Amino acid sequence: MSYIDPMDLGPTAFRVAHRAKTTEWPWMMLHAHHGIELLYVYEGEGEVTVEGRSFPIRPGMLMCFQPYQLHKIDVPGVPGGEYVRSILTFDPRVAEPLLSPFPRLHAWFLHLWKGALPEQVFDLGTDTRFSAILDDYCQAMQSPEANEQEEQALLLTVLLRHLHLHVVPEGRVPELTAITSVHIEKMMDWLEAHYKQPFRLDRMSEDLHLSTYYVSHLFRKYTGISLSDYLTERRLREACDQLLTTSKSIQEIARDVGGFSSSHFCQLFKKRKGVSPHVYRRTLSRGFDLM
Repeated sequence: MSYIDPMDLGPTAFRVAHRAKTTEWPWMMLHAHHGIELLYVYEGEGEVTVEGRSFPIRPGMLMCFQPYQLHKIDVPGVPGGEYVRSILTFDPRVAEPLLSPFPRLHAWFLHLWKGALPEQVFDLGTDTRFSAILDDYCQAMQSPEANEQEEQALLLTVLLRHLHLHVVPEGRVPELTAITSVHIEKMMDWLEAHYKQPFRLDRMSEDLHLSTYYVSHLFRKYTGISLSDYLTERRLREACDQLLTTSKSIQEIARDVGGFSSSHFCQLFKKRKGVSPHVYRRTLSRGFDLM
């Protein structure tokens, strides 16, 4: 089977599918949605493809998909076998205010939400903490006294802290002092406010009262990517949003998200996303299959 699933997250913008099982083969899903998705596999083997890159699926794998990322899950299956997984999908705007008391975690979350991730598929092996966190949440939700919003807030905070501390490869995101955490957060806020405009490092540095070298060096050291690569990903994510939620032409969107010509925008979009903006819009808006 093949599905296109733009995914409605419901009134709370938060959805958990705990230990969902599939026994019908072959099983395949192709979708994108406006939320962040965390997918953890207990049983089953196959392949995940996200924006042109493919990775194996096997027990103990954790996958993180950012908003509007097309990803295909392909599990051929075997007679008598099962594909068992837990999926948490949430609107990042729900999580952000929960993390504001934790500057370092909040800055990292902004990168997870809006930046370009160097890794999106992680092999947790025998580390069962991620699974245990989800199990505890689902058990707590069975209590008649459970407060849904409080339990969701706790789950998001604990899971994101786990990702920050245990999933990101050691040394990929260096430890930050309190002041550098504040600087990173201010950089992210500045980029969010100005990403549609032509980028000037000297203007960013002047606005933040930091040297151009420090801004560029710290951003790359912390995120693993350059400012220009981050801006490209942020602009393309905005383009994906507008392709799915507005009737703007490709030319209008290209101009709005970064002052691109339509031809350059289409080339860049296809290079980064694996499909043209026309195909992306048609596929997710009308339910056509890319494969």
